[in-house]
Amino acid sequence: MILHIIIKNFGKVESADIALEDLIVFVGNNNSGKTMVMQLIYGVRDILSKFSLVFPEARTSDLNGQYLVRCDLGWFRELETRINKYLAEQKNQIMESIFNAQIPVEEIRIALEGAETTYFVCGISENESRETGERKTVFDIDIRQYEQGENTKSYAYEYLCPGEGVPRDGEYEALQAVWNIILSGNVTGDARRLFLPASRSGLQLLYKQYFAGGMAGDFVLPVKDFLQFLMLYTEEKQPEESRRMLLEFGEEQLLQGKVVQEGDETFYLDRQLDSPVSLHMASSMIHELAPFIKALSDTRRIDWLYCDEVENSLYPLLQREMARWLIRMVNAGMHVIVSSHSDTMASRLNNLFMLTHLHRRKSSLDLLSELDLKEADLLHADRQAGVYEFRSGKQGRTVVERLEFISHPLMGYDFRLFGANLDKLYDEADKITR
Repeated sequence: MILHIIIKNFGKVESADIALEDLIVFVGNNNSGKTMVMQLIYGVRDILSKFSLVFPEARTSDLNGQYLVRCDLGWFRELETRINKYLAEQKNQIMESIFNAQIPVEEIRIALEGAETTYFVCGISENESRETGERKTVFDIDIRQYEQGENTKSYAYEYLCPGEGVPRDGEYEALQAVWNIILSGNVTGDARRLFLPASRSGLQLLYKQYFAGGMAGDFVLPVKDFLQFLMLYTEEKQPEESRRMLLEFGEEQLLQGKVVQEGDETFYLDRQLDSPVSLHMASSMIHELAPFIKALSDTRRIDWLYCDEVENSLYPLLQREMARWLIRMVNAGMHVIVSSHSDTMASRLNNLFMLTHLHRRKSSLDLLSELDLKEADLLHADRQAGVYEFRSGKQGRTVVERLEFISHPLMGYDFRLFGANLDKLYDEADKITR
């Protein structure tokens, strides 16, 4: 099941329907609305994870002492209706909370893709805990996700009921968990997110002064959260294996060194040098990559990473490695949303998507070896990507189109924006050299 965020007449964007898949890529002209759409998604997801949701009734039954709750098409449609009513009524307040300004928007709504073929069955068992001598009700909740009748994922956890506990308490907790799974990918709904703004270099150098000044300023919500992340960053000394491997890839293939934290100061340690360099003296490339390292090494696990202008300060060969890094992040379980103006970045990602398609049909290990790539650089079978092109239309309005993957003949994604630019460069060179 995939959550869509749909907007209409938002700023200069006519309309957009963004499916929150595992990897989302925005490409387009400058000032076409990519950043604002990304910030809106960030803010709406944050709001939907926090507001008090009154869930619709679900089908329930008792089976051998286990209380069963089923969430299927009727429940999903009622959930959509209630959330969309809330978004319609609160859209002005939502704009203010995200952008600290009134940005015009005609409509914000959600839709659940896969509601016809997906359902959840929650099994709730009640028992008692005797912690500290007190008897408390504990619900063992087992959630199974079915797609076309096949059990595809399972989640199990305990819920300690603050009161006496009745099946209804467990039911509400189970329904909240189902919504969290749809929204964030886990039952607790605490999937942390981080937005890396295009201006991340300067913000890293000035964030302490920002807080020293009493948080003055009209930053948008995602940027405020980025500044707070920098202030509260604490390095995880022993990250889990998947994060450790991502850190090692970034250090070896992009940084060619390490970003280290000493107290509240950040340093870069070049692998060819012995002494660390303070971040404010390091190159712009190090500035751009340091937030990625911090996102992967923070003690508070980041599950949703948003990055505006992901190729900032990276020359073409490093953009190629950045594309591999993004794929590996997604394969490690992260959700990644990026924007790019770079034909190199877009083409490299497209090549990796085409290789993924080929590899899923027939193993292509020899080809990967020839291209100096590994299977880890291809999207896993259970991870999905969406590519969106932002194009200027009539009267300066932006049209957002989801690009289709062309598998026959194998072309991947057809980036018309970059193709037109390359054609102009070719024609120009042809005229010069005639």
